[in-house]
Amino acid sequence: MKVKLKRRHIKSLEEEVQRVHPIEACGMLFGKMNPTEALVEKVVTAPNVLRSEKRFEIHPETVVKMILESEKEGQEFVGLFHSHSAPAYPSSIDIKFMKLWGDAIWLILATFDGKFAAFQMMDGKVKKAVLEIE
Repeated sequence: MKVKLKRRHIKSLEEEVQRVHPIEACGMLFGKMNPTEALVEKVVTAPNVLRSEKRFEIHPETVVKMILESEKEGQEFVGLFHSHSAPAYPSSIDIKFMKLWGDAIWLILATFDGKFAAFQMMDGKVKKAVLEIE
């Protein structure tokens, strides 16, 4: 899977991470997705209702609202974003929830080194996606 993002999306997510640090930042990704490529057209950050440095959760009403607004704009849900104080790899808790979100992309920013990585659950296994920043 290839995940395409714009440089402005990356900048927006980095700013959100700095703004809420040390709490995990989180948000949702919208755009277009097919079996080989996810094109991110919009990122929407959201409050981490857990206010945790190790876990994130977006309020269910916020999730529904963001999805409905994006569908009105002709975009579909592509995935989730969050930050880690650890390397940019899904934690055991992330992996548990990845199974519930189907083929959604999970974009992670490691706050200690500023590296982004994207992952997708495929056939019950975590697969790293190729990030392409335009």
